[in-house]
Parts: sequence; structure tokens; C-alpha cells
Amino acid sequence: MDSIRAALRKMLGPNAGVGVTDPTVPSDLWPEETSAMSRAIPKRRTEFAAGRKAARIAMAELDLPPVAILQGADRAPIWPKGISGSISHCAQCCIAVVAQTPHYPTLGVDVEAADPLDNDLIPVVCTPAEQVWLRDAPHPGLAAKKIFSAKEAVYKAQYPLTGKVIGFDAVSLIIDEDRFSVAANPTLPTLKGTILIQEGLILSVAHG
Repeated sequence: MDSIRAALRKMLGPNAGVGVTDPTVPSDLWPEETSAMSRAIPKRRTEFAAGRKAARIAMAELDLPPVAILQGADRAPIWPKGISGSISHCAQCCIAVVAQTPHYPTLGVDVEAADPLDNDLIPVVCTPAEQVWLRDAPHPGLAAKKIFSAKEAVYKAQYPLTGKVIGFDAVSLIIDEDRFSVAANPTLPTLKGTILIQEGLILSVAHG
């Protein structure tokens, strides 16, 4: 997990905190957080707690005091005033990134297994322009999975600013090696980010 943590720090630089935890290891929830998981199955509760633990680790990196991170009606984390952040998990790890809003007004993070996206999902996830780009990619299925992950990160980054639930077709990415930006769209904020593969995982970060 150290290399995952290092990769995320490289992606975001010194103005963001990073936390990485094991979603299979039980972690304690703060009392204020337990009500959100009162009806959750054990696996979901463990993942939720791992995410909150990762978030507090990330906050500690910025010398921010630990706090309970509650969940809104939309299930998105409620961050302290002046803090942006995002949480994601897969079978292998749970990651959280946080920053003070003057540095990053919004953040979105996603982690996925680095395996190819199913062919039947490519036209669902990728716009026509992105599908053209995929034709020249050395491994189109894996490249499509990276687009999927980047769009998940974009969704998380745009939501606190717009409150909009959007589909994959609402986002068109301009990709340059391991970096991407969101093509101009009057309904979305200006966002950009980075995609890396580390320890068999796709790590995507989007920010304002």
C-alpha cells in the first residue's frame, strides 16, 4: 500500500493529504457515524469504516484535526467547511484524498482493478471521440477501463459544485498519456486530473 500512497502523493503534490487502508480489516467508526451503517451488511460497514479511517489519516497529513465524517442523504461524505475530499475503495484497498479548498476547490478519486472494460460497456462509457482515441491505444480494453475510472473521479469532483447526477455521456475526456482534462461543457466545472496504474490498480484523481 506504500506504493499506492506514494503514487497518489505524486498525482496531487504536497497540498493534499492521502490515506490508504485495508477494507477487509475492521476499523472503528466514530459514534456520530454509526447511524449511517445501522442497517448495513458487515462488508459494507467494514468498507465504510475503512474509508473514514483513510480520510482521517489524510487529514492528519495536513495537520487537520480528526472529525467524524458523516454521510448526506445522497450518501456523499460531508467534509468540514473549507475542506474538499473524496473516498473510493475496491477489494484491495480504500483510499481517501483531502485538501484545503484554496489549493483544491474540489477533489474526486477512484480506484479500480486494472483489467479490461467489457466490450459491451465501451459504447456506454466512452463517447464517440473517445472511441476513436481507443483505436490507437495499445490495449483498448484497459484504456477504456482507465476512461471509466477517470470519469468516476470526475463525477465525484463535479458533484459538490453542481449537485448534478450525470451519466458517462455527459463527460468527454481529452487524454494526454497519464493526464486528462474535461472537454469544455457549459454544464460542468473545469476539471482535470491524472490516471496511473500501480500494483494492479487504476488510480484516478480529478480536481478543480
